[in-house]
Amino acid sequence: MALQLDTIQETGEQVEAAARELGAEIYGVASVETFNRLFPRKPSPDKFVEGARSVIVVGLPFSPEIQDTIARPWMAEIHREASMDAAMGDSAEQHPPPGAERYYHGPENDMLTHETHMIAYRLAAQIRAEGYSAFYFPDVKIEPRFKTAPFYFLPTMFAAGMGQLGMNCCILTPEYGPRFRVTAIITDLELPAGEPMEERNYPGCEDCKECVKRCPSHAINGKYWKNVFRCSDYGCSSTCLSVCPVGKEN
Repeated sequence: MALQLDTIQETGEQVEAAARELGAEIYGVASVETFNRLFPRKPSPDKFVEGARSVIVVGLPFSPEIQDTIARPWMAEIHREASMDAAMGDSAEQHPPPGAERYYHGPENDMLTHETHMIAYRLAAQIRAEGYSAFYFPDVKIEPRFKTAPFYFLPTMFAAGMGQLGMNCCILTPEYGPRFRVTAIITDLELPAGEPMEERNYPGCEDCKECVKRCPSHAINGKYWKNVFRCSDYGCSSTCLSVCPVGKEN
């Protein structure tokens, strides 16, 4: 789809249409000004594109059937006595057995990561063809010692008005809850941007706390904070994604 850039509103509509034609099911835009105001301690989009104006978020949701397998060890034919007890020894009680996320969620995550980044790559190329800068993020890795990233997509989603912070430390979207993969494109093209919601935290989390109760690594403290070292040491069970009720009614 060739972009025919005109007014800001028309340009925004065309860029979104191009993203969806490439396969994006999740789309949003944050203004760089709003991002920097809300998250001054996070890496700024200006770090990647001089004079950056917009951050485009594109993504894809996980399939609900795959999510339903998470935290069900029997879906992967895993049994405590035959697996984790043998592997963990005396610490097995503190480390519940991994579920089917190792077998089903993981491969789908890899597939969605590839597809999402290809959408971003191709959309960035279209924007670049119009004479603008467009930095897309490939599958960048978390710094292993301090668990930091070169850029943060979830704060961008909040700044774009796409969702609110859940107690599982994920952005909860109305359509999919926390069950999605996204990446971002930083550009100096000005686009109409979303507005962040008034409350940063998702209002229903205080009464739910299923992610806190069922986290196998006890990494979530119930105060919108997660011990990322404990989570990653376990291997990231994704239980906090699958048990979240937000978006499941859609």
